[in-house]
Amino acid sequence: MKTITIRKRKIDYKSFVKKSASESDCETLITEESILKDSETGALLGLYCKPEDQDSFFEMLRRTCLSTKYHKSTRTSGLVTTSRIFGYSPRNPLRKNFCSMASLGYEQKKQHKAFMEGGRIASNLYYKHNPELHAEHEGLTEKKVLTDFRIKETPFTSGIVNDNNPLCYHFDAGNFHNVWSAMIVLKQGVQNGHLSMPEYGIKCEVADRSIFFFDGQSILHGVTPIVKTNAWGRRFSIVYYSLREMWKCLPVNDEVARIRNLRTEMETKNYVPSIKRKK
Repeated sequence: MKTITIRKRKIDYKSFVKKSASESDCETLITEESILKDSETGALLGLYCKPEDQDSFFEMLRRTCLSTKYHKSTRTSGLVTTSRIFGYSPRNPLRKNFCSMASLGYEQKKQHKAFMEGGRIASNLYYKHNPELHAEHEGLTEKKVLTDFRIKETPFTSGIVNDNNPLCYHFDAGNFHNVWSAMIVLKQGVQNGHLSMPEYGIKCEVADRSIFFFDGQSILHGVTPIVKTNAWGRRFSIVYYSLREMWKCLPVNDEVARIRNLRTEMETKNYVPSIKRKK
């Protein structure tokens, strides 16, 4: 595997964050399996690999991606994205104020199970190429996140599947600090859709049946335009990560009791007794 030494450069973040990624933003395109190292600190920044012994695994994930029902949403940039969350999700006071399995786990159990199993393959490769960081990541997950909310046999808590999403530049806010996420890419009938990292002047081809590991929480990244070469062209990215908000989660039964108590409190607070009219 090739080692590429890269240096972080100063950029104007305001000119990149929430903006569409362009092929011209970065000079160097990575197409070989590579380990990315910081030229100043020697730290491992990322890893790009194309496992040749996982064909059946990748094809299973491709079939799963094709059969999954996705949700469409509009980002603050105005970009409409198509994606689906799997694994576990934290509390959201405005929508779902309790920790739970992602809705895919109830609506499409077979697909959810397949994505969860995919996390184990990603975790094994993570351990193989960066055992020290994997051990640190796994230890933090075990310490901070209850077993109820972890993807088994991995350091990850959650994941997302993106369907043909040319994501604008962003940081993965909310992830654990200083650990890697794993991004599996499956694409056919498309060109480009590269992972662009302008701080380092590099972009990665992320070929079909490849995996890219990096710290998306601290490295600015985006996806260059996805160009279809035929009508059925698809680029799926399946990203595994760990959320800090999962640290707040209680055991499942306690989460259920908590939300029931909150609802009771709200109902009691909003209750207005009726006044009987005098006859």
